[in-house]
Amino acid sequence: MEDAFDRERCTEVVCVGDIVGYNAYPRECLDYIRQLGCPVVKGNHDEEVVTPSNAKMNQLAREAMDWTRAQLSPDQIEWLSRLQYQRIVRPHGAGNSSFTIVHSTLDQPKVWSYIINANDAAGSFTRQFSQFCFNGHTHVPKVYQWNGRAAAEDYDAQHNLIMSGYTEVLPVAGYKYCINVGSVGQPRDNDPRACYAVYDSDANMVIIKRVEYDVAAAQAAIIDVGLPSYLADRLGHGC
Repeated sequence: MEDAFDRERCTEVVCVGDIVGYNAYPRECLDYIRQLGCPVVKGNHDEEVVTPSNAKMNQLAREAMDWTRAQLSPDQIEWLSRLQYQRIVRPHGAGNSSFTIVHSTLDQPKVWSYIINANDAAGSFTRQFSQFCFNGHTHVPKVYQWNGRAAAEDYDAQHNLIMSGYTEVLPVAGYKYCINVGSVGQPRDNDPRACYAVYDSDANMVIIKRVEYDVAAAQAAIIDVGLPSYLADRLGHGC
C-alpha cells in the first residue's frame, strides 16, 4: 500500500477478495480494508469464514480457516457475509469509464472456478461488458485478451513481469482484457514479492508490478500464532 500511494500515486483502491485465509493478521487486514471504504468483492476464503463448506480445501487450508474464523469478531464476519461476488467500479473523475472486479470468474462467480489458461478465460469474457476485468483466485498474475472471437494469453506481459518485476498492458481498441492481479499475501508463481496492479484511467493502461516486503517477519508471525509451519515456508518460495 505504501508503494501504491507513495510511488504510484494511486488515488483509489479496490480489492478482489481473499482478505483473510492463510496468514497471521486477519483482523488487521479486515480493519484496514474496511477503513479504506473501497470497492471489494468476496473471495472463496472470505466466504469460507462465513459459511464453512468443508469442500475444495486441503487440510492445511482448513486448519488456517478454522483459526482465522476464531480470530474474527461477529461484526467482521457479518461484514464479509455482505460482500458481493462481482462489481462494476467507476473511478472518480474518469467520466463514463468503468471496469469490473471479481474474485474468480464472471460466468460462474459463486463456483470459484480458476482461470488457468485462455480457454478458461473465454467463458468469463462472455459475461464481461467492460474493457477491463480484474480478478485473483489463482494467486498468479496473468493477462488474457479477447478480440471478439477468441481469447489469448499475453505471454509477453508475463515474461516482462518475470524478468523485471514490472509489465505494462496497453489495450488495443475493441479488445477486452481479463487481468489477474496476482497476490499481495501469498504469491504462487515462485516469486515471494507481493504483486498488484495499477489502473491508470487517464492513460487507459494497466501496470502489474512486484514489491519487496519483510517476508521473514510475516513468516515469524505465522509461526508465533501457531499456524502450520508450511504456510510460513511457502511465503519464502512464492508457491
